[in-house]
Amino acid sequence: MSNEYCIRLATPADTVALYQIHRNSVERLCRAHYAPEQIAMWLDGRAPEGYLEAIIRGDLWLAEDTGVLGFVEIEGAEVSKLFVAGDHAARGVGTRLLQTAIAALEAREVATIHIEATRNAVPFYEKFQFRVTGSGYFSRGNSPVRIEIATMERRS
Repeated sequence: MSNEYCIRLATPADTVALYQIHRNSVERLCRAHYAPEQIAMWLDGRAPEGYLEAIIRGDLWLAEDTGVLGFVEIEGAEVSKLFVAGDHAARGVGTRLLQTAIAALEAREVATIHIEATRNAVPFYEKFQFRVTGSGYFSRGNSPVRIEIATMERRS
């Protein structure tokens, strides 16, 4: 990864790259924390067109240099997605993306920003003054497989 990368709003032409980053991030960065069936459930049913609604709203940013490195999505008062490609984790990409999302929410005068974080991501969010407010589970569709999450918030 070059030291020079930009953060920009995603466009409909980016959907395949966003989908690939999402899969790569979950498969590479979460496998030490979750069972294979949890990873499979997490990614089940995802498709490139699943990012279009947020792109059209202007609520999805990506980091890129010669390719997409990661992305962040907001919805309402929530940072709803933040994923970085496994090869680019722990290099500041997630930090810049999260700062972009926080700035966008603060510009919209959101007083409290919410996140549902996987257990492996809680320490990252705590560095940005998010605090755990509860716990729960994430599941897709009718799957009996679940992933433990922490609900977190940050007051602006």
